[in-house]
Amino acid sequence: MISQVIKMVVMSMGVGFLVQVVQSSLSTNYLNSFLSQNLITILIALLAINSATLGIVLTKIRDLVEKHGNAQCFNSTKKQMILSIKEQIALIIFAVIFLTIVSSDVLMHYENLKLLLDAAVVGIFSYALFVLYDTAKGVLIIIDFDVNSEA
Repeated sequence: MISQVIKMVVMSMGVGFLVQVVQSSLSTNYLNSFLSQNLITILIALLAINSATLGIVLTKIRDLVEKHGNAQCFNSTKKQMILSIKEQIALIIFAVIFLTIVSSDVLMHYENLKLLLDAAVVGIFSYALFVLYDTAKGVLIIIDFDVNSEA
């Protein structure tokens, strides 16, 4: 589980740095400005969407367990769901911290640090999108789940 989180952090930071390079090449600051104004709201909305979606998935899992038993088959699924919620709460906390630091006037003299923090903010957004993708993928797996083929 930890290796999965580390992989996601590295991928998200890579996306963040790539976006910063592209923005610099295009002489634009659009995404940074947009995220500084909207990231917290987006993350809270994605957490709400994810929570509602997980509720639907849990209902489907409960139906499967009631019909066929074998609840322990879904222990890994439960752990991944809890991890998903924890990740999203951590993303909100990190977003508040990084956006607060990025908006500080003290950083105006440290261009490289500002670049790093801007990349981290975009990385947080990317990570949230990866979590949303994983949740959607999980819904499709549960919907298509066939007990007979899994047994």
